Amino acid sequence: MPSMPPATTRRPKSRDDFEIAIICALTLEADAVIASFDHHWDEDNGPSFGKARGDPNSYSTGVIGSHNVVLAHLPGMGKVAAGNIAAFCRMSFPNIILALVVGICGGAPLYEDTPIFLGDVIISTGVVQYDFGRRFPDKFEMKDTLSESLGRPNLEIRSLLAKLTTARQRQKMMRASRDFVGRVPDTYPGRSRDILFPAGYRHKHQDSRECTVCASCCTDADTVCSKALKASCEELGCDIKQAVRQIPDNKDEREPSLMIHFGTFASGDTVMKSGKDRDRLIREKNVIGFEMESVGVWEVFPCIVIKSVCDYADSHKNKDWQDYSAVCAAACTKAFLGYWNSTKRIIDAKAEEEELRERILKSLHFPEMNQRRSIIASEAPSTLKWIFGGSRPQTFDSRSSDGGRSDNDSIEAADGSTDQDSDLGEHSDEVGDSHDYYEKRPRVPKHLNVDNHSHEHETFEPSLTEKDGGNFKTWLTSDQLVYWISGKPGSGKSTLMKFLLSDPRTLAALEKWHEDVVIVSHFFWKPGSSMQKSFKGLICSIAYQLLSHDPNLIGYLHDTTATFRKSSPSDWDQDQLCKSLYSYQDQTSQTICIFVDALDEARPGQDTLDTLQFIKSMVSPKTKICVSSRPEPLFKHQFSRYPHLQMHELTRLDIFEYSKANLRQLTILDSQELDLSELAWKVAELAEGIFLWAVLVTQSLVRGLNNGDSEQEIEQRLNDMPKDLMSLYRDILRRSAEDLLIYRKYVSTAINLMRIAFTRKSPFSQVTAFDCMMVMEPDLLERYAVLGDQVPNAELDAKTEVMRKRLNSGCPGILGVIPSSWAVVFTHRSAEEFIFETEEGQRLWQPYRIPRAELLCRSFKAIIAMNRFKPIWDSEDFLKMLYEWDESQEFPPGIYGFFLELTLGSYKKGFISPPPANHDSELGPKDFVGRFMLSAFRCGHRPFVLGTLKTLEPCVSHDTICCILDLLCDEWLRLGRLGTLYMIDNIFEQGYNPNWTMRRTNISHPMGSLWFRSLISILKWVIRQRTNHFYELYDMNPRATGIFQTFRRAGAHMAATFPIYLETETPRYRINTFFRPADALGPGSGHSLLGRARFMIIEIDARTLMDYIMSWTHQDTILVGPPTDPGSAAYMKALAFGTPTSRHLYIVESESISARLVKAAEAALKFRGARSISPEDSLKEILDRCDREMADLRSYCGQTKKDYFWQGHRLWSPPV
Repeated sequence: MPSMPPATTRRPKSRDDFEIAIICALTLEADAVIASFDHHWDEDNGPSFGKARGDPNSYSTGVIGSHNVVLAHLPGMGKVAAGNIAAFCRMSFPNIILALVVGICGGAPLYEDTPIFLGDVIISTGVVQYDFGRRFPDKFEMKDTLSESLGRPNLEIRSLLAKLTTARQRQKMMRASRDFVGRVPDTYPGRSRDILFPAGYRHKHQDSRECTVCASCCTDADTVCSKALKASCEELGCDIKQAVRQIPDNKDEREPSLMIHFGTFASGDTVMKSGKDRDRLIREKNVIGFEMESVGVWEVFPCIVIKSVCDYADSHKNKDWQDYSAVCAAACTKAFLGYWNSTKRIIDAKAEEEELRERILKSLHFPEMNQRRSIIASEAPSTLKWIFGGSRPQTFDSRSSDGGRSDNDSIEAADGSTDQDSDLGEHSDEVGDSHDYYEKRPRVPKHLNVDNHSHEHETFEPSLTEKDGGNFKTWLTSDQLVYWISGKPGSGKSTLMKFLLSDPRTLAALEKWHEDVVIVSHFFWKPGSSMQKSFKGLICSIAYQLLSHDPNLIGYLHDTTATFRKSSPSDWDQDQLCKSLYSYQDQTSQTICIFVDALDEARPGQDTLDTLQFIKSMVSPKTKICVSSRPEPLFKHQFSRYPHLQMHELTRLDIFEYSKANLRQLTILDSQELDLSELAWKVAELAEGIFLWAVLVTQSLVRGLNNGDSEQEIEQRLNDMPKDLMSLYRDILRRSAEDLLIYRKYVSTAINLMRIAFTRKSPFSQVTAFDCMMVMEPDLLERYAVLGDQVPNAELDAKTEVMRKRLNSGCPGILGVIPSSWAVVFTHRSAEEFIFETEEGQRLWQPYRIPRAELLCRSFKAIIAMNRFKPIWDSEDFLKMLYEWDESQEFPPGIYGFFLELTLGSYKKGFISPPPANHDSELGPKDFVGRFMLSAFRCGHRPFVLGTLKTLEPCVSHDTICCILDLLCDEWLRLGRLGTLYMIDNIFEQGYNPNWTMRRTNISHPMGSLWFRSLISILKWVIRQRTNHFYELYDMNPRATGIFQTFRRAGAHMAATFPIYLETETPRYRINTFFRPADALGPGSGHSLLGRARFMIIEIDARTLMDYIMSWTHQDTILVGPPTDPGSAAYMKALAFGTPTSRHLYIVESESISARLVKAAEAALKFRGARSISPEDSLKEILDRCDREMADLRSYCGQTKKDYFWQGHRLWSPPV
């Protein structure tokens, strides 16, 4: 199975989700690692991960490959600094399971006859602490036992290193490393700068005349001058002719040649600058690299050192290779992490993927997805075997116990007409010649000639199409990609499709084409819901089934910005879903066979054309498609060139077997004078391949036989049968006239309800026997759905069962009820066409005794009653349905408002549940009714909402209007539709005051005027868009100005004040607000603060806030006529400040202190609007100044350990 294509690594939920730490001692090392990040969590505007209290470290977080990594920055070199960093890192990131010490190092020139060049990378297999041991008077002895030294890496690391040291994996890792190095700006110093001197050749002034100190340096114990320690080889005159390793002849001067080596590092607190000591350690400890940090990290984390050689650990050190070597180490780290997999990460990734898969499956699913297939009658015993080229028994024993129906979801026929073959699961080995098979048919009895056109020959010669009926099996195993099953209405196409999908021989044959093939299907249904007859229903169904079989489809369907907001098919964009399926089909190795039934029942027009285009696009060497339809010109044009069969030419013997079995099984009275096999054959002859006609005729003959009709009467009944379906339906009505007279009102009610339901979209487009029962009992409906009276479920079940039986008896063969769901359906598409398109059919349901307006009301009440009886839909489902229903037809006056009022009332009573919580839930109104009103507003019921809010409690109305204005402001800022501004105007025209505020101490009440809260919404939007560059400045300015002017026309006060807080976490800051007391700062409150960031609580007025917004949007656009009060002065005041972990809040009591803090805050706020920022005025420095001001002014401010309030609203609470 192919692996899922790479997707963006999901943002960690907290620091606990990081498992890999990278530790760098030098800034140039950290720069190289950060450049290798595939994504920077520090720069995505998400909340900072912060760090533990007391942790002094600085971190960078990001993604390398599929791993979330944290980079710890060391303040200096050495094992002590590294050990401290690692220990604090363990506090903040407790689930680190691997630490990588990455950077530059000194290298051994040679090991095991393998040369090491500058720029090569060494990966540790162990670490030796060469300066740790015992100092004796005459010598230093290193500790070298496992209990005293660092020991080996753990088992998981050793196993991975064993894999990477194989020649193939080493080559792959080197290629990956070189690829990354090649993408970095040129840092390669050139191979000519790679010079290895003899171990004893000292780095000093080589000309004795230049320095007397260096001139006297002759032994290892002698010193060189201080100038020589800092000078380059060129400056000192080191003789390149003394080099022991020349530049290889086959190496290009400018071409990097990074190699990877595995071995032991020597680690200590001293920089190795002695060639002789280097060689001694190489000999004694078999080390190949020298560095200073890994010892400190090794004791804290499982550790691997990945460092690139920048010098040969001798006195001739220089910095020429440091930048390039740092890049090489980072490149190798990136390649190494491609091999690292932790068990926990795999488990978590699988759990997350499964969660996402279940979420996507739920969003693709619709209730009627499998309904059509389930209600199609299964094939009659001993039928359809010809499709696989097999033989069937010549006779059928009606006394067999295998003749009972097992498909509980099929429409109940009045006489139980169809049965399921118990031998479906068996593979038939009897494959004979199809011509011989047809010769075995019974002869037509000569005395039962019902017309002058009877066939007098004793055998029936099959047509060419019938002889080739077995070509479907050939198609299944071949490379032919499209197959078309066509047939007249009622010929059994859908039954055949259902049979093919359930018979194991279909899959067995397909697996001869390709192994592991996946079979998916969709059944269009014209009388069904919108999804059942739409193209979108098809692609949602196909995507759902494919994702159920193959989780790899997630990678093509998953859009990280939107997938978690999808909850139903309506949330999916049809074109994008198609593109995802096409992309999956192009790239996957999964083979697929798609069965699509009843193309002619797709909604005419665009849906049908989209379906045909989808079939054309999906067909490929990996995808077969089998379709069925009536032989209409459009489908003939599309599919006639492909292998196909015509159903009505292949079912004569199937009809014979079916009719014979049912005549024998369902006839109660003895009819010895009749040969039932001969009668069944005549039915097959007259049916002309229309299976539905044979079913209905057989039912009629069974009724005649059970009524005691004579042979002549049976013959007359058969002679009188209409030869087409429409005429047959008329005959059914005529023959069932007596029963229909009794049950007509129920049948008429069901059909009229179905006509109404057709105008509603799924999932409300289905009528049930429960609906019909409720509509027929208006008193019960009013008590149960409107007044909320209690009615026992058993009573409702019993009444519904009575209605189900009435509908099945009232119009058999035309209308039926699915037992499992109580759904009322037409038995066939042709039955629906008869009811609505013929005069006889229309008489069944018109004129109707209940006026249309009343029936509409009852039908909607019945939906609410059904939802109370069996909860299915939430309030948002109802609200969306009502909006779409109102759009699709004109309601009588007052009906639409009545439906909304009824929905709200049912919601309050608990008959309709709220929608599932999502990421927006905390942003909406807190009140139960307020959430309903906001949802209604979002669904399009805006006049209703604005009118109803006036009747609610002021706090609920205020909170909801604030959310609505926030929604409208966001809509206007994103889309720029003038209608949105008109709606804001309309809100104020209805009496809502933009300065209206709720200043109560009760914690359930929101705070802040409508005007100020809208300003804050605009502020956040502008910051977000500027940060993400979603909009150009010239778009942002007029949109923000439009809202300002709208509010100002409504009388918004410029002097209105409100508290905000400013967080000074670098490299960015956050501005946020207090909308409710639950939003107070502090542990357990609605807002958490970032890391060790300080925060400042500021009181600001509307004028000042608006000026800041305009300064951020008008850089390249002149603001014409800014809506400001010329007489009002800008106002900002610092109220308090603190840190997240402090038990104290510092209260600003002095105007002068407030002025200093405001000045610092203004610098940060103005930073967003500046045209250009000089390096010294960077945001980090500005925020650092804010921090310094707060730190310096603490001693001049009051302190509190108690809750802090502003005008009765709690803004801060101390840590517990």
